[in-house]
Parts: sequence; C-alpha cells; structure tokens
Amino acid sequence: MRALYFGTYDRAHPRNVNAIAAMSAAGVEVSERQVPLRRGGLLGALTIFGAEARLSRPRRRTFDVVIVGYPGHFDVPRARRVARKRPLVFDAVLSLEDELVQVRRRFRPRSTAATVLRAVDNRALRLPDLVVCGTHAEAAYLEQLGARRTSTIYLGADEDVFCETWSPAYPFSALYVADASRDVVEAAALLVPDAPVRIVAPGEIPDADRGIAFAHAGIVLGSFRESRAIPPAVFEALATGAPVITADTPAARELLNGGESALLVAPGDAVALAGALRRLTEDEALRTAIAAQGRRVYAERASRRVLGARWRKALER
Repeated sequence: MRALYFGTYDRAHPRNVNAIAAMSAAGVEVSERQVPLRRGGLLGALTIFGAEARLSRPRRRTFDVVIVGYPGHFDVPRARRVARKRPLVFDAVLSLEDELVQVRRRFRPRSTAATVLRAVDNRALRLPDLVVCGTHAEAAYLEQLGARRTSTIYLGADEDVFCETWSPAYPFSALYVADASRDVVEAAALLVPDAPVRIVAPGEIPDADRGIAFAHAGIVLGSFRESRAIPPAVFEALATGAPVITADTPAARELLNGGESALLVAPGDAVALAGALRRLTEDEALRTAIAAQGRRVYAERASRRVLGARWRKALER
C-alpha cells in the first residue's frame, strides 16, 4: 500500500512523527508532500495561498490513499482534489474551533474568527472518507460536528527517542512538561515540598535528550485539565516505563486504570495532585508496580507495532 502524506502539517509534531513511523513499520510506503507555513500575521496569511498552489502541482509518484497530516483542517479541500477518486483520510485529532476558542481562548466564542473556524471544521470533517482521532472521546465529539466515519488511533511515542529503560536518578523528582495546567502543578508542588517537581517548558529539553530525561524521572506528570486527548507526556512516560500521574478524564480512562497503570486525579485539583505525589513518592513498591503495568499497557495498546497495524487496517478499509 502506498500513502501520500499531504498538507501544511507540522513535520515535527508527535502526531505526524509517530503516525508516519507506525505506518512505515507496518509496511505502508509513505511519501510526503508537505509545504511549511510561516505562522501568524499578514505574511502567514499570504503564504497559505502559495503553499496551496505548491501542494497542487502534479507529481509523478503514484499512491493509493491520501492522508492529511496534523494540523491540516485548511488543507482538506485541496487534498480532496488531489485524491480524486482515491480514498481521503484526515488525521484531524481535534476540532480547530474548540481548540482555539474553548481550550486556548485565543478568540471569543461569538467572534468572526470563531465563525470561520466552525466553517473550516465543518468542511474538513465532512469531505474525507475517514477521520482519524486520538481517543474515542474525541471521535464522538467530531462525529457530532459532522465527521461521517471515524477511527481511533492513539498518539503513541517516538520509540527511537523514548527507548531508554526507567532508572530514576537521585535526588528523586517528578518531571512535568508544562502545559495549560501549569498553575495546578505549581500549587501542588508547594503542598509537597519533600517531592520536588521539575517543571520544564515545551522544547526546553533537546529532542535527543527527552528519552533520557523521562527515564531518569522518578515520576512523570501528564496534564491536569479537562481534555478529550491523552497528553504526549503520558505516552512517552509509558514507553519509557516511568510511573505516571495525570488527570482523571474519560480519555485517560480509555487507556489507563487508576491505581494500576497510573494514578488519576480530578482535573484542576491541586490538593488531589499533591496527595498523589506524596503517595507515589513515599511508596516505592507502588511506583514500581504502576511503572511495570503502564509499560505493559503501552506495549499491548499504544506501541508502534500495534498502532502501525491499526493504521494499516484503517487504510485498507
């Protein structure tokens, strides 16, 4: 099978890195037609038109299916024309309006921008033959917005990077890659001074060193906000074999069992997070058991081998 991975997607985003690696491992021949964008401002808007023109140029390479990479909501109409009668798959991951209006709060709910994003979502979700999502929770939401057919394929982890064996370094600490729930983690850290939390900004740890950083963490913290996604750090910790604490959401419960493969705490609850930190810091046997079970869950449900098989099955449908 030959797949054309198409669009203005972010080549470095874990969703694209992991998807291409998983498909390739499953024997799918993946070729890329990607045009980068300059994000933001008038120049960014103008480059969209240039990018779309470059994406439309005829190529000699043949393919059986077109996959629009993430984020690619604006690319789907162009991809539909490139695919012609071949199947079109959109790795949507999320709703653009929901992400930029409700989650990141960049635009007001009734603003012109929100209306435009809603229209973009509607078109991007209705045109493909298949919309791929990272969790069943997200798939159900996108079906409500108009996706006709969905498939859930977990994010997974870059196993070329997260290939180290968990061996926590001392002094003991918890590693947290900051996201929108940073205030919750900072408040919890103040309540448990004997369980140091290392907070790093996204991109602060060089990509080549991320696997070692996760392997040497005593605990890895996910995200602590309401979300229909499972954070990348959770998959990366599970791949490494590090014990995880993250928010107790329907998405997280699709993969994890609280108290067995991770500790799950109420979203936004700094006191609950502090309690989980204290419990896991003080109980070495529990840490070891959760780490081992989390690693098994990853191997059975979210490894590159498993996700590659899921991608191939979805494409062959």
